[in-house]
Amino acid sequence: MYATAQDMRDRYGEAVLVQLTDTSTWGAATIAAIEVKLTDATFEADGYVSKYYKANSGTPVPPLLKMYVMRIAFADLAQNPTEEATKQRDRAIAALVKVSQGLIKLDQGDPAALESRDGQVIVPEAERTFSRNRLSDF
Repeated sequence: MYATAQDMRDRYGEAVLVQLTDTSTWGAATIAAIEVKLTDATFEADGYVSKYYKANSGTPVPPLLKMYVMRIAFADLAQNPTEEATKQRDRAIAALVKVSQGLIKLDQGDPAALESRDGQVIVPEAERTFSRNRLSDF
């Protein structure tokens, strides 16, 4: 999983999560309900990011990926999510789509931050031939 129940607790607060999971207090039942949604959100995120990021116990989870998964799980916890939770979920999915298209980088532009995988080719970006700085004298 890309996030834990404790991560959700830190982000959204214990009282909100207890209410969403329909439990009386923070405990094993609350944590189990949250972990089910986090697992589902992780599987959903994997569908988008698996070609760029491979989950590994030794590799840190990119903060962006953790945030997207928590937003999806939070919206999925509610039987009737609020409009804001639905928007957050939709934005997280839209961002994951951009990750799958290569428009958002999980490694914040640092190729060394991600573990290499079989078949992965990293090519350094070439300097642009035409740019505002290069054409400023025209």
